[in-house]
This record gives sequence, C-alpha cells and structure tokens, in this order.
Amino acid sequence: MEMFSFSDMSLQHVPSYAGITSSPLWSAVANKLSSALPEQLQTTLELNQQLQMFSMAAGKILPLTAMQLCTAVGEFKAAGSSNGPHEYRSMLVLNEQCLAELIYQSELPVSPMQQRKLLELEQQWLFPLRNALIVTRLQQLALRDTLTGLGNRRYFDDAIQKALQLTERKQQPMVLILLDLDNFKQVNDNFGHHAGDEVLLAVADAMRCTLRASDNLFRFGGDEFAVLLTAEDAQSAELVAHRLVKAIGQHHICVKFGVSASAGLASHQAEETTQTLFNRADSALYDAKQSGKNAVRTAVIHSKPIVEVMNA
Repeated sequence: MEMFSFSDMSLQHVPSYAGITSSPLWSAVANKLSSALPEQLQTTLELNQQLQMFSMAAGKILPLTAMQLCTAVGEFKAAGSSNGPHEYRSMLVLNEQCLAELIYQSELPVSPMQQRKLLELEQQWLFPLRNALIVTRLQQLALRDTLTGLGNRRYFDDAIQKALQLTERKQQPMVLILLDLDNFKQVNDNFGHHAGDEVLLAVADAMRCTLRASDNLFRFGGDEFAVLLTAEDAQSAELVAHRLVKAIGQHHICVKFGVSASAGLASHQAEETTQTLFNRADSALYDAKQSGKNAVRTAVIHSKPIVEVMNA
C-alpha cells in the first residue's frame, strides 16, 4: 500500500468504513463546503462533525471510500463505511506537536498532485482540530475517574438517565450491575494506598477486557464500580456479572493481594425510577457480600403492593 505522512512516525493500521463520495447529494454538499472549509470547521468543536466536513472536501480531490482520524482522545470515522483497495496516512502536526493521524482509503492510488492538495487541505484543519481536541479532552477529564479512566459518578448519573429514556421509548431491557471489592480495606491498611491504586487499576483492566462496550463501566470512588447494560447486552447480564467477578478474582494483581469482587444486579421494571433500580441492585450486592463474598446475586422483582380494605 502507498502512504504518505508529515513525519516518519508510523502507527498501527486501523480499518476504516464505506463509500462516501458516490452520491449526487454528497457532491452538491462538498461543492458548497470546499470554498469555505476553514469557516465551516470553526463552527463546531465536535470531532465527528469536523471529520465529516473535512472528508467532504477531501473527497473532491480523491475518490474516498473511508476516512479515519486517530487521536489521543479516541478514534473517529467518517459516516458511510467500507474498506478501499488503497490506503494513505498523514500525520497532522502543528507547532511540532502531533495532533492526530489521518487515514484515507480510496478506490484509486494517490498521485503526487493529489498528495500535495490533500496536504494543503489538512493545513486548513490544524487549528480547528487542535481546539476540538482540547475541548474533548477537558470533557473527558470532567466525566472520567482520574485513576482508572472509567466513567465517574457524574458520567454514570447522566448515562443511566439516558439509558432509562431509551429503554422506555424502545421497550428494551436495561440492567444495572453494582460491584464492590472484597478485602480491599486490608490492602490499604497493610500495604499502603499505592498498592490499593495498583489493585483498582487491575480491576478496571479486568473489567475492560471482559466487556465489549467500555463506556458502560463506571467507578464511583473507593472500591465501588458499576456496569450499565442495555438492549441485547442486558439479556445476558447475569452471565456478564459472573464473568466480571471471575476476571477480577483471577487477575494476578488481585490474586497477589487476596482481593475478589461481589456483584448485585437488578433489571429495570416498568415505571421504575433510576433510584429504585439502584437501591435494588445495591440490596442484591449486600446479599452477595453477606453470602461469603466473591459472589453474584440478582435483585428480587417486587410486585406492586396490594392494599386490603377491611370493613370496620
């Protein structure tokens, strides 16, 4: 494969997406965008939107099938996806700082003239891209646990509310799993907080390796974690909970310090609030801890209370 870059830096190959330059509508939008690309890019700080704008302009130069932006804050793909036979890579560098790698996939090989035009087009993106990356990073810091990188309590509160709205609208299942580490206090007491941090990082790593969607993982603080499952993932929630507990207990760091995990899960019921769902999962977690730890318990589904009317 041919490729080009701003520097000698090379990154791992990341597969891309589908034909984005074939429709008449795309051509019309691209013609409108290309004459004022810098102005268009300045209208948003969303990386996905900037990538879409740029891909439209770049598509006038090269018949694209895919475009992907790889950054320190995540990887982003332009809309419409299929792999192309030719791939080209370019490092986006501003003031000697590498902002991102841009991966093009195309139906045709890139010519030297097309290469120069693409590089000129990328220069127009550098400042808007830098600004978007700064904002995205700040947003991530506000919603992420600083130690483990998992979502924090603020992120969880927002995520569970959105999941509840989606669940009620689409009539799909939602399950909350709460986890608490067993014997974690002894680690801090006997080996210090540095060892405790090592355990928490190991737990986060084990959870990421177990779950496909890491955005559904949260750390509340201390040794308390949560997992939010929706749609198809929720249908196998009990299996997921057992896998999480097993993965944590078998991690070599957790084995070293004698740490395991207990979990409680609750399935969302019709017209149930997020607080009630949380309370039921927390109660199931308590039962798991009381049962001897390193266990999983499922919350009981409470039926609506029956009020008896008695004659005086």
